[in-house]
Amino acid sequence: MIHSLPYKQSLIDLGEYTCYLMSVLIPAIFLLWWMQQPLNPPVSVDKTVEYSSIYYLWMIYGFISVVAFFAASLLWVLYQRDAQIASAYFNERLLASFDFSDLAPQLLTSTSTQIASFIPGNEILRLEVDRKEIFLPRLPKELDGFTITHLSDLHLKGHMAEDFYRKVVDQANDLQSEMIVIAGDIFDRTECFAWSRTLAELSADCGVFFILGNHEIRTLDPSGCRKTLVDEGFIDVGGRHMTLSIRGYPVVLAGNELPWHTPAADMPSLDDSQFDRRPLKLLLAHTPDQIAWAKSFDFDLMLAGHNHGGQIRLPGIGAIVSPSWYGTRYSGGVFYFDPTLLHVSRGISGTSPLRWNCPPEITQLVLRQGNQT
Repeated sequence: MIHSLPYKQSLIDLGEYTCYLMSVLIPAIFLLWWMQQPLNPPVSVDKTVEYSSIYYLWMIYGFISVVAFFAASLLWVLYQRDAQIASAYFNERLLASFDFSDLAPQLLTSTSTQIASFIPGNEILRLEVDRKEIFLPRLPKELDGFTITHLSDLHLKGHMAEDFYRKVVDQANDLQSEMIVIAGDIFDRTECFAWSRTLAELSADCGVFFILGNHEIRTLDPSGCRKTLVDEGFIDVGGRHMTLSIRGYPVVLAGNELPWHTPAADMPSLDDSQFDRRPLKLLLAHTPDQIAWAKSFDFDLMLAGHNHGGQIRLPGIGAIVSPSWYGTRYSGGVFYFDPTLLHVSRGISGTSPLRWNCPPEITQLVLRQGNQT
């Protein structure tokens, strides 16, 4: 949850690592305490049993754990309902799946990432390319079949070699979508700005659009991130809106980089009277936590990332952690909250070199009218 807030990165890292440590340390301390207790303590029928303070602390901890388990179970049921509602608005087909494990020495440049790649089941060197047909109730017939390639969370920081991103770019271009969007967290380090030469090979008839995420703050030069990409011909949507004519139909494209980069697009300034037809409204936002903002401004489609699919997903349960104010609810996939359809990408990379049951993805979205039902 702390990772979804605009705090200093050092504070976020401290809070994150403290949570990880405590989740291991507290059960370990309990186990050690329990092992030190006598198996058959003498009990006198004439004496009242007195428990130590630490005994009551463990009782409280156990009670909180049970409550947390039931709360998590109820949330899981809610998330299943989200998935059921969204299922009427999309269908999905896997186009290709790549495993670059045999190229690990070439594609992994940091020692920690190379070591992590040997963990059984780690999918950081896999790449899935899928196609989702998404059904938008208000999509005009002129835009039926319009294609968007959705990329997110590239995390150029040097732990993955530039050659890895060349493969990503090649697969994205092979889809030949009419538009390409990148939903933030492109750069982690200024040393990788030069790799924009590889990203510059991305090509789409309607253009390549981007916003920034929270990790551009780590570069200490977010403005430099923007300038680097704009210089390569990409179109910056961060904190603004623009009107495009696609297939002769008006499309409003806006960017929301909250809470890390302010302001969001000034949607109240959009003059709807300039359109002879209601425009399709498309939002790029780094975090899906901004879904309420999207709904409030009547967006048809919102494209986000940030949560990486959770990176570790358990069969039948899903993501177990996610850097979102809403926990794992929007870890990845498709969601529908009238009138906005939300697509959250699992992303391409991340700062943690571990993915289980959650491979990186490139998604081509095909816009369709109405819904499947």
